[in-house]
Amino acid sequence: MDNFSLTALISIPEEAGYFFPDRHFQRISHSSLYSVMIDKLEAIPQVSKIIVNTDSARIKSDYSRSGKVKVINVYQAEPQEIELELTSDRTTEALLKHVEGEHFLQLGPIFPFLKQQTIDYMIETYDKHVVNPEEGQRYDSVFSIRTLNRRYYDSDTDFIREDRPNTFVEDGILHVFNRKTFLAGGNRKVGKKPYTCGIEEIENLAIDSEENYQLAVFIDENRRRFPRVFGR
Repeated sequence: MDNFSLTALISIPEEAGYFFPDRHFQRISHSSLYSVMIDKLEAIPQVSKIIVNTDSARIKSDYSRSGKVKVINVYQAEPQEIELELTSDRTTEALLKHVEGEHFLQLGPIFPFLKQQTIDYMIETYDKHVVNPEEGQRYDSVFSIRTLNRRYYDSDTDFIREDRPNTFVEDGILHVFNRKTFLAGGNRKVGKKPYTCGIEEIENLAIDSEENYQLAVFIDENRRRFPRVFGR
């Protein structure tokens, strides 16, 4: 892997929308959700700095003595951004004005089953296809997607497609990009030639409702019953 370092960006508001406002502080895997997600970033050698955008005094206190984590409060998301829990480009734009560096990884804060191997793979993909590409293999950014396979109908229940085409959804979990691409693309993380990485269904489980939280707790407490997902 080429010798470059990443600055990680993660936004964790104190109140996260209307439906489940304190979700970042719910406990899973014996820790608060926010610390589960920050721990994933701290475990990545290529990440030299973690920028946490939050208005939470608790989070600021927890990481006040960390050499790797810096807590700032520079952007308050609009309600629709919080409910969708996307790593919005407006948030990214605000954060980049307050941090140095060229290469960035932005992580959605509500996906506790995101695998460390997935993050590592996306960083390796970014190195291979963006930072140090082979001839004809140059891309400008990397992001995760969710793949849906559905048969589509219109509002009158007539077929739009009788086959089952794949639809790819930007899930807001992971983006790896650089400042140059972001600015050249009109302040967008997804560049003009992005490389997409599909990730497993379990990694897309978002803590965005009470029901999903209870489901996540059940899965976490019974990992041995899901050997294909978590290994034996």
